[in-house]
Amino acid sequence: MNVYLIDGNSYFYRAFHAIKTLTNAQGFPTNAIYGFTTMILKILKEKKPDAIAIAFDSKEPTDRHRMFAQYKAHRPETPGDLILQIPRIKEVIAAFRIPTFEMPGHEADDIIATLARQCEALKANVFILTADKDMMQAVTDRVKIYDAMKDVVIDAAGVVERFGVEPSRVPEVMALMGDTSDNIPGVKGIGEKIAKDLIQKAGSLEALLENPEQYATPRIAALIREQIDAVHMSRTLATINANVPLNATPKELAVREPDWRALLELFTEFGFRTLLKIIPAESHKPRATYTAITEPDELNRFLGGTA
Repeated sequence: MNVYLIDGNSYFYRAFHAIKTLTNAQGFPTNAIYGFTTMILKILKEKKPDAIAIAFDSKEPTDRHRMFAQYKAHRPETPGDLILQIPRIKEVIAAFRIPTFEMPGHEADDIIATLARQCEALKANVFILTADKDMMQAVTDRVKIYDAMKDVVIDAAGVVERFGVEPSRVPEVMALMGDTSDNIPGVKGIGEKIAKDLIQKAGSLEALLENPEQYATPRIAALIREQIDAVHMSRTLATINANVPLNATPKELAVREPDWRALLELFTEFGFRTLLKIIPAESHKPRATYTAITEPDELNRFLGGTA
């Protein structure tokens, strides 16, 4: 069984920026809605998953925010046109009957990692759709990253090629190099290449921190010692929590027949003429309406008589 888990936040940002301007007849922005919808359709059509789910970040602060107030603080505000479209994107997802997960105080990454572990335990093959490199730590023999934009699957060997270490140790490298996208500080003065080299030489972050002079130049060793608290904090910030209190099986996430009539109404409202072509013909027929006649007078009027 193949399960596809989608980082909703990552993909509606991608969709928004992939299509610059698109509105319906009333001037409502629809570029992110259209991009997200076509992405879902492509996955369903080309990958034919047995199960699928989408996770979103919550608005409430997480433990990471409480640990480091500047976590993700430098990210630009969500564009107003995207904010308007997010509820409508969720309406489209609901019409596709795709399960969604959003939990107060938890990030989409943690939700996805938890679902991935639960599905993996039931022998499912899991593909995670995200643009976040920190999710590479979730990769196992059965769990992989799928980059839908590049149509590339990243397995454990791909993670080693990218970070120089096996997936579970990616946070060790990120503890040194940091992550500008999430504002994880790392060690100022150490980039990705040096971070990878140091962890490979030392064998572990613990060994490096115990004796940085053994593996690094005097300048780099001094930077590590001066910023050792930032290293510990950055490792924690970069480590994904795969123990979110939720439970879902691949069977519960199974792909279902979309609510075609709901999609018809949404696509018509948004002006997605191309997408209207995928709606089955029978869904275009108006619903018949029925009225129960329970009184003789009502029947007489219905037949054209007089009361």
